[in-house]
Amino acid sequence: MRTITDYRDSHTHVKKGCQYDRRFGQFKWRKYLWACEQRALDKILHQHFAGRTVRYLDFACGTGRIIQFMKGRVDTCTGIDVSESMLNECRQKLPDDEIIQADITRDNVLGERVFDLITAFRFFPNAQNSLRREAGKALAKHLAPDGLFVFNNHRTASSTLFTLGRMVKNDIPSMSNAEVDRLVASAGLEIVDVFPIGVLPGYDNHPMILPSFIHKSADWVANACGVGRALCQDIIYVCRKTKRAESRCCSRND
Repeated sequence: MRTITDYRDSHTHVKKGCQYDRRFGQFKWRKYLWACEQRALDKILHQHFAGRTVRYLDFACGTGRIIQFMKGRVDTCTGIDVSESMLNECRQKLPDDEIIQADITRDNVLGERVFDLITAFRFFPNAQNSLRREAGKALAKHLAPDGLFVFNNHRTASSTLFTLGRMVKNDIPSMSNAEVDRLVASAGLEIVDVFPIGVLPGYDNHPMILPSFIHKSADWVANACGVGRALCQDIIYVCRKTKRAESRCCSRND
């Protein structure tokens, strides 16, 4: 099997798009996380964008799962990804939306455009450190001064699942809270809210033994006790530009 050293190359296989889509119907745990993520996205929209015009960008949009959900909740949708295979599936679902095949860490395809809301799901914990930093800085450049950048870490290193996993296998890819903090800071952003999901262990290839209401209750308790970010597997981060970054942006536009 070919070893992937650059995450840019990980989803380029010709059949990857249809294979990826099937996983969200096949694995109950992935479906559970996605249902929780949708509720979090609705809450973010309600809290921060009610009554506002929302120009929306989904980075690493893949087959268009996030855009499909956001469509109708925002005013304009743009998706960008490097994988032709994934985007073929995306364009079939979203023929009327702007879908771009490009690597924004290398190509300035968006020019000076800015977006009120930018999302990036299931990207950063899988990417190598250099790509994380490059992507974070590139996306922050296209974030409106009062916009929000929302991304998730579905492989939180300190979570119950990944802590147990390291007892069996040492080289499990994950991303620590400290790495998230460094990523956010390097992009000139700050975290304003978090939505931790999945304190009880769950995994794609294993049956979801406990019913979803028990998982939801456990997540509620973990978050109420302030340990959700440490113990949950999937954490959604809501970020904005720091005051210093906003000042630099305004100075360039003067």
